[in-house]
Amino acid sequence: MDILSSMQKGAGLTPAEQQLAQTVLALGDRLQGQSIKDLAGMAAVSIASVHRFCKKLGVSGFKELKVACARASANRSALTEPVDINFPFEAHETAHDIVPRFRSLYQTTIVDTLEVLDLDALDRAARLIANAEHVDIFTHSHNVHPAQMFEERLLSAGKSVSCPLTWEREIRLALGTGPGHAALVISYSGLSAQIARLLPVLQKRKVPVVFIGSPTVRKRHPGLAEYLFVSDRENLQNRITQFASHLAVQFVLDTLYSCIFALDYTENMAFLTDTLPYTMLGGRHPYGFDEHERYDMN
Repeated sequence: MDILSSMQKGAGLTPAEQQLAQTVLALGDRLQGQSIKDLAGMAAVSIASVHRFCKKLGVSGFKELKVACARASANRSALTEPVDINFPFEAHETAHDIVPRFRSLYQTTIVDTLEVLDLDALDRAARLIANAEHVDIFTHSHNVHPAQMFEERLLSAGKSVSCPLTWEREIRLALGTGPGHAALVISYSGLSAQIARLLPVLQKRKVPVVFIGSPTVRKRHPGLAEYLFVSDRENLQNRITQFASHLAVQFVLDTLYSCIFALDYTENMAFLTDTLPYTMLGGRHPYGFDEHERYDMN
């Protein structure tokens, strides 16, 4: 993990150090032209706080911090071509212009997500969900579709799972949960008022929560069981649409499901195989009629 990823995660940083991390990340390449006094002033902290911040990140001082940030930024740039994630195309461009941009956008998003995604946390989250008696998925807006796909996949592996689509169903399910349940919460920013109301209910009922979102969600909602971070380059307002965040969330959900399935691969594969004849993909139904015929029966 490079130093930029450590700052994005913010694990173990004090509030003042988190403020410093956000300031450094916001400065980007402009950090190289700043003095330690400049950085302290921008972050509204003392120079001594900057020194402690550097030590915690594993560098000897401010000069080494700048070198480490420049090196990490250069390594990231070498992996992908530059692209504006929020506005990846311009007026009157054609497929010949847009397709290469989206290749870069996808590459950048996956690379960024891998920089902040804790693979040990991914394994722990998989075990938590696999061992739960029931899984509840809470999300909103454009994340509903990948959440529903994840729900279908868990069902295909024999898991008991719910993905409510209205606030009333969400809060009722949350109020009916208990220690045998596990909750998966998906929110890119963690700013949703509904999420803020749901989490205390789940915590009161001792339901472990796995939160998928950008690194800032740990600060907004501390104390949850596991955090699975995604790329956080996308602007919440100044963008065409969610080109990057939905891809990052889908990537994490795909890998999370794979980790869950792999924990008991033989049993899960047997359940999946046994259920195929009952689905639209299964052809002849085991009770002797074709799948389309059963919809004509009274």
